[in-house]
Amino acid sequence: MLPLPLAIPHAALPGLHLRRLQPQDAGPLRAIVTRPEVGRMLLAFPADWTLEQAQALIAKTAPRNTPPFRLAIDTGNGALIGTVGFVQGKADEIAYFLDPACQGQGIMRACLAGFIDMIFTQFACENLRAEVYHDNPASMGLLKALGFAQTGIYTGTCSAQRASAESLHVFDLPRAVWQAGR
Repeated sequence: MLPLPLAIPHAALPGLHLRRLQPQDAGPLRAIVTRPEVGRMLLAFPADWTLEQAQALIAKTAPRNTPPFRLAIDTGNGALIGTVGFVQGKADEIAYFLDPACQGQGIMRACLAGFIDMIFTQFACENLRAEVYHDNPASMGLLKALGFAQTGIYTGTCSAQRASAESLHVFDLPRAVWQAGR
């Protein structure tokens, strides 16, 4: 069972936590991922993604204790400001986004640190992977700060808000590296 809500230490936002997505998150979720500066960095959210599609995603992923799942980032007042997600498969991958109005405050770094701890504690994975588009240096810097190392670059699957396939940077974080850094 996932230990939710998961309190995330953050000086400016003492109520920051990760929780399950809720039906009332559909509108804010849709509003964030359909913004071009966010959606173009994500694989599955086209600019015309509907409220009904957001509701369906929440209904499908909210009750899950096993991957794939996506959790809400909540500042403590019930408002969704982003998400973090985990998928197990050929590679155990994380994905994340944050409302641009909340970026640059250390929120995602704190959330990912708590999320990574939870993943390595709750699931049998020895390595976490994240893929980042070439034009997202802030996300690459965040991953490096958390201990991820860049392990490759490839031209691949296009974001639903990009015109063609583009360069993606692959970052990996072995469990042993994470634990040694804690």
